[in-house]
Amino acid sequence: MTTPETGRILIVDDDPLVIRLLASALTQYSTLMFATSGNEALKMIRQYDFDVILLDATLPDQSGYEICQKISRQLERDGVQVIFVTGQTEIDAETRALECGAVDFIRKPVSVPVVQARVRTHLTLKQRTDQLKLLSRIDGLTGVNNRGEFEAVLRREWANARRQKHPMSLIFIDVDYFKKLNDALGHQAGDDRLRAIAKLLSSEINRNTDLVARYGGEEFVILLPNTPQSWALKLGQNLVDKLFDLNLPHPDSPFERVTISAGVASIVPENENYDTLIEAADQCLYQAKTDGRNTIVSATA
Repeated sequence: MTTPETGRILIVDDDPLVIRLLASALTQYSTLMFATSGNEALKMIRQYDFDVILLDATLPDQSGYEICQKISRQLERDGVQVIFVTGQTEIDAETRALECGAVDFIRKPVSVPVVQARVRTHLTLKQRTDQLKLLSRIDGLTGVNNRGEFEAVLRREWANARRQKHPMSLIFIDVDYFKKLNDALGHQAGDDRLRAIAKLLSSEINRNTDLVARYGGEEFVILLPNTPQSWALKLGQNLVDKLFDLNLPHPDSPFERVTISAGVASIVPENENYDTLIEAADQCLYQAKTDGRNTIVSATA
């Protein structure tokens, strides 16, 4: 039995014969869905993530051009590939489709080999683009999110928390005596310790909204939307304790093992200055290191 190819495709057309023809041409893909009106298509696009949309220019309630315009921001953000499949043959129609954000234009009556080839091409481009986007958000050494992704998510979640008046928390983490570790055991050992710490941090995060990132060097951050200070402090203390129990050797640390210091700050945002949260967590981290390290300090921003 052939395994379905990865691909989430939406067919939007009000002609059942066309839907059946396109569906039979694309049966090898893992997700294949249909809509027969513009409103139905928009509802499905908001509800599901698609890679490719085959869109008729003429629908009972609105045109495909209008649909493209309504989802243009989503097309730009998510890289969805829209292919117009239509009986309109004018050059102006094709130009208008491309200007609305479509990537291709197939004229009816459709040729099955052409549809298959075009969908395969644009699906491949979408998957490659997705992979590049993913790589641009990931720290190459540890595999967790990088600082750029953290800052982007922080801005978005800060706006959500401000609108909904929800608390958000941030844990700032620094590896204790990291320079001494590199000097004693070498940079390869230091890199191994960073990967182990990143793995530990990620394993303790349970919600999709939470985010672990490498902030730079031996510093990590954990962003916790809709989380009060008490919960963030409990998580941070758990991480400090679990790393201590891992007993990763560090010959030049007074603890004789790799440890972390952490600072926790929480706030219900009231303005656009999300740096307030970063600065407060950083100050708590500084205090934790002043207090002797392998500990955690918290405050309300």
